[in-house]
Amino acid sequence: MTKLSEATLKLLTDESVRSGLAALRVGIEKEALRVSSEGFMSSHDHPDALGKTLTHKFITTDFSEAQAEFITPTANTVKESLDFLKELQAFAARNTEAGEYLWNSSMPPEIQSDESIRVAQYGESNSAQIKTLYRKGLAHRYGKRMQTISGIHYNFSISESLWSAFHEQCSSGGSLQDFRSAAYLGLIRNLQRHGWLVLYLFGASPALDRSYLAKPHPTLSVLGEDTYYGEYATSLRMSDLGYTSVVQSELDIHFNSICEYIEGLRGALATSVQQYEQIGVFEEGDYKQINTHQLQLENELYGSARPKRNTQDGERPIAALCRRGVEYIELRSLDINPLNPIGIGEQQAYFLNTFLTHLALAPSPCIEAAEQLALNDQQRMVAWQGRLPDLVLPTYGAGEVTLREAGNNLLDDMRHTAEMMDDVYGGTGHIDALNAQAAKLDDPDLTPSAQILKGVKQNGSYAGFIAELSKNQSDHLKALPLSADRLKFQEAMVAQSKAAYEQIESRQGSNNFDRFLDSQNKTDLLPPECLGER
Repeated sequence: MTKLSEATLKLLTDESVRSGLAALRVGIEKEALRVSSEGFMSSHDHPDALGKTLTHKFITTDFSEAQAEFITPTANTVKESLDFLKELQAFAARNTEAGEYLWNSSMPPEIQSDESIRVAQYGESNSAQIKTLYRKGLAHRYGKRMQTISGIHYNFSISESLWSAFHEQCSSGGSLQDFRSAAYLGLIRNLQRHGWLVLYLFGASPALDRSYLAKPHPTLSVLGEDTYYGEYATSLRMSDLGYTSVVQSELDIHFNSICEYIEGLRGALATSVQQYEQIGVFEEGDYKQINTHQLQLENELYGSARPKRNTQDGERPIAALCRRGVEYIELRSLDINPLNPIGIGEQQAYFLNTFLTHLALAPSPCIEAAEQLALNDQQRMVAWQGRLPDLVLPTYGAGEVTLREAGNNLLDDMRHTAEMMDDVYGGTGHIDALNAQAAKLDDPDLTPSAQILKGVKQNGSYAGFIAELSKNQSDHLKALPLSADRLKFQEAMVAQSKAAYEQIESRQGSNNFDRFLDSQNKTDLLPPECLGER
């Protein structure tokens, strides 16, 4: 059930509490491959005109040297977030190599070979080398092709004033920090229960280029000479063709409490496994991975959502969580929408804000092992065949329910939240977004995955369809007017990144990377003050 409790509804009648909804914070991260005019991933270095990836706050790279990553600062409004994301991509489109364009889709274009995928390079300093080594480790562990998949991460937080108001009504006697962390973990548990809806409504990867797969896949259909697709698929990116790992599927990491989550994460960061020991750390004068642990670093943890906390200089993410609790959640299950020039639209963002707010305020019991298995099956099924007529979702401890029925029930529960948010923000953006998603439940042909698959079939090729869209969208982005002030700001960010990079490189001196890596691997994951509290 996702209905808000009577106590929550009563508290939300207080105007001072409702006003806290006006201070939601959102940040967006989007990855995009630079692609050559021939349709392959770029072999060129990250453009110098975009600054240094080690130190640029808003434009960097993800796994590959050709995989740009655009990061917006947190903002209070949907428009502000999307405008900044658009500006970053417009600036990048203007400053790529001649003939290159930004690939606006989650699944990659034609891949010539694993050797053609260049791991991102960040410089010669220790901090730069460890970023590259981490990515080399990902390549050895999961393969380069999987790492070329791109997506959108939606970083979401609720205002401190709203958490404070709810905390005052809580009789547990715990601290506000603990209350806030518990509430965000409750949000993540609700996302585990209902995140399949995100795949159905916004999944946009029903097809892929055949070069992505080593051999034909038994459940995918073939189109022409170069395309595989799922007739009812919503998000192959989120299926077992996407971010999957045998090792990670066996991790003992759960979201029932902050202590349980930190203990599970700490175990994964400290436990060596045979599969990665066989890869080795150092061979023939070159490092292959940071260590042989289940996770090299915290960021290696896959999953549809993560609890996050901004770190201070030199601080591990796990230590930041332990010291100061959860600050925001990162929703990671969003495909890039190729039908939108920047990959995500305003209506989608309005819906996500409503969805995440509602799930944060709704009851969220702990998830036991048997329920978790059913929830994993739900996501897997919707990724593969979410648009199958009358699809019945796997459930735990409940009767059969169709995807359409479960989706409509959830949207009905969200209507009060959407109306309340419209009342706070003004306009009808949230309820309009909710109604638009309800229409997709009634008509699967309205979903991005259905529209994209239609375009792929008409074109005869996944890569051909996305290339045509992406080239036109890159041209559109290049033509967008940037004011003199905004252009000056972007150029200042580039200059600032170069100055910071040179400062880091100049401080490198005779620092030895071998000793640096050894010290990093020996560093206690949790600070003494956190260990003392456990």
